Amino acid sequence: MRRIDLGDVVGGLLLVAFGLWFGAYALEHYAYGTARRMGPGYFPAWVGFLVAGLGGVIALLGFLRAGDPIVIRLRPLIAVIAATGVFALTVERFGVVPAVVALVFVAALGESPYRLLRTTLLALGLAALAVVLFAWGLGIPFQPFRWNP
Repeated sequence: MRRIDLGDVVGGLLLVAFGLWFGAYALEHYAYGTARRMGPGYFPAWVGFLVAGLGGVIALLGFLRAGDPIVIRLRPLIAVIAATGVFALTVERFGVVPAVVALVFVAALGESPYRLLRTTLLALGLAALAVVLFAWGLGIPFQPFRWNP
């Protein structure tokens, strides 16, 4: 056991860094506006600074409690990175539904043991949720299935 939770400290500091960068970028490149007449940079700036604030709280709390040593497991890391790449390569050619299904199946390879039934149900549920939320709910015009090799 460590005297501090190093994972929370490092993760919190990363959130602070990314949040500050995101907020500063939004302020620098977009008009901020006012609370009454919000510009395109208003919301992203606030989100960035809120993320930075929450990251600071997480880092501070990490100093106050003991934590386990950080163990980096390569299998889940590689699986999630590969799943993101598979999604990027398949969404344009085959549509959102096959891309989401492929993403879930590849990401689940990082899990040990691999659970086929649970992965299948999750993939189908997330694909259906993507269609309902983005196509029907938000009205984004996309084809759930397509064939464009």
